[in-house]
Amino acid sequence: AEVFTHMGGEGASWIGIAPFTDMNHIFQNVGDGTYYHSGIMAIRACVAAGVNITYKILFNDAVAMTGGQPVDGPVTVAGIAHSARAEGVQRIAVVSDRPERRLAVQLPTGATLHHRRELDMVQRELREVPGVSVLIYAQPCATELRRKRKRGKAPAATEHVVINPLVCEGCGDCSVASNCLSVEPLETPLGRKRRINASTCNHDMSCLEGFCPSFVTVQGTPRKPAPMTGLGDPLAEAGRLPAPALPELDEPYGLLVTGVGGTGVITVGAIIAMAAHLQGLGATVLDFTGFAQKFGPVLSYLKLARSPDALHAVRIDTGAADALIACDAVVATSEQANRCLRAGTRTVLNEAAMPTGAIVRERDASLHIPERAAALAARVQQDPLPTIDANRLARVLLGDTVYANMLMLGYAWQYGLVPLTREAIEQAIRLNGVQIERNLQAFAWGRLAANPSAQLRAVMAGGEPSAPTLDAMIETRARFLADYQDEAWADRYRRLVARVREAEAPLGGEALTRAVAQGHFRLMALKDEYEVARLHLHPEFVAELEARFEPGYRVTHHLAPPGLTRGTDSRGRPAKRRFGPWVRTLFAPMARARRLRGGAWDLTRFGAERQRERAMVDWHETRVQGWIADLDADNYQERIRQARSIDEIRGFGPVREAAARRVIGAHSPKTTVRT
Repeated sequence: AEVFTHMGGEGASWIGIAPFTDMNHIFQNVGDGTYYHSGIMAIRACVAAGVNITYKILFNDAVAMTGGQPVDGPVTVAGIAHSARAEGVQRIAVVSDRPERRLAVQLPTGATLHHRRELDMVQRELREVPGVSVLIYAQPCATELRRKRKRGKAPAATEHVVINPLVCEGCGDCSVASNCLSVEPLETPLGRKRRINASTCNHDMSCLEGFCPSFVTVQGTPRKPAPMTGLGDPLAEAGRLPAPALPELDEPYGLLVTGVGGTGVITVGAIIAMAAHLQGLGATVLDFTGFAQKFGPVLSYLKLARSPDALHAVRIDTGAADALIACDAVVATSEQANRCLRAGTRTVLNEAAMPTGAIVRERDASLHIPERAAALAARVQQDPLPTIDANRLARVLLGDTVYANMLMLGYAWQYGLVPLTREAIEQAIRLNGVQIERNLQAFAWGRLAANPSAQLRAVMAGGEPSAPTLDAMIETRARFLADYQDEAWADRYRRLVARVREAEAPLGGEALTRAVAQGHFRLMALKDEYEVARLHLHPEFVAELEARFEPGYRVTHHLAPPGLTRGTDSRGRPAKRRFGPWVRTLFAPMARARRLRGGAWDLTRFGAERQRERAMVDWHETRVQGWIADLDADNYQERIRQARSIDEIRGFGPVREAAARRVIGAHSPKTTVRT
């Protein structure tokens, strides 16, 4: 059931619902600001009614619902706990990212203090407590902390998370553990992996709780600034561009800017409004900010006119947008944005795939950017629709995707979508006072992207890798397997794929061969202890670290090696441990020992997990040979589906084992893999 309540009534509706439902208990979320304002009254009412409810009070030191303002009043974790006890709440638990002994001393008698890793366990306990219980989640708002760091109001992060894409399996367990949209998909020649977007990362380290050895943390030195591109000074180059024909303001001009939270969309609107003010024009801004949610949808409605008197409404009416700066394709094609568009709305689009909740829930989710771009072009009847990958350009040219939206503003201005002078916009950027030089460069790079030189055109074309040919795909994986083990192992892979290709040829396709080549490679290139060691020392990953961090950095690995783990994590899996830079001295001999893999001197061969994983290679080869023995047009599509499902066997330890059980069970309920 869905209920609606006023501020201060959170959870009180359960008093009336509880006697008429089989549910015995509910959880109710309340922010610290709401608690201090009036939420305590609802808790008091539930205590008086004796209903079973747990109030989850988020103590994040910010009013997140309306944009991150400071909480009114003297609110502390201990203060909330004591006031809840005074209202009659007996069971109180505090969960924190940094539980401190000092805080435990300040809590009421009987209240417990836990690390956030224990959140699930604590919630399961509290739902069995009769009456009202309170769980206080104490952690600073990560988005606000990131903003403070950017503005110099909080110390810069001293530890940075990096994913080694060579080790990463693309299983998505890190996204499940962290629920963080800064863990982004990364398309590679070996399939989809994950990467950390350093520009949006909040440094709360929750992604490290994913069961995966690909994560390292880097300490000791800051990130390097963006390297020189060799494309010259963007300000000087943009200064030589012809000025665009700007729209007249005979009528109020409606400009819609769409994007996602935490990326500076609202800043773009503020820059435009300030530039209009500097020109003596009228301007209004109305921001819909997705409740201050990082990566939530943001729409900025801007109205510009010759004078303030000409502006009578701040919201852009249905079909009344004269221009659209689409900083995100998903939000730009949402119903709320579409309502403002019409045939003739001049549009520019950032075609970068900005992460959404679907990326967290589904590891292989696609945002269908080409389809969204086509739908947007049809809606505004603009062909061709000017598009750039502003996020990638900002990362390559300026070293940080945070400048993508300012780059989009320059791109839109050069196309004549913003009826303001260049001088006014640049002055507004200076008055904003944040990373002035970089933002001016971003605006200039956006202008240059609308009129790219041959060199810049080459940079713009160098995006994510396109789908390789079948021959290239097979050979890339075969070469990897030769390095993984030896040429005999690679030839075994080539022979199986060649048999599938020969059997598929009469049917005129290559989808089955491609699926088998991808799935069987994943089984053969098992990321065991030898391989993880080899890939963490791989020159490609070492070069990436050297390119991103100043000399002198220290690398910490987060691993759960068999036999060396102690205890379990919050999901009942072996707990990972931190291993300092010294562990890398062990990686070299381990990597060389990979030639022993599967032989008499391979000590890992005795582990049940390794035996099961290696047996799966034989099992899959047998399955594939059975598929191609009777392959015909009638069962062709089913064989492709079965072959593609093997690629779902990803991850490490319990994550991979659970995936293997699902896939093998789907192939045949009676199938077992014997060791």
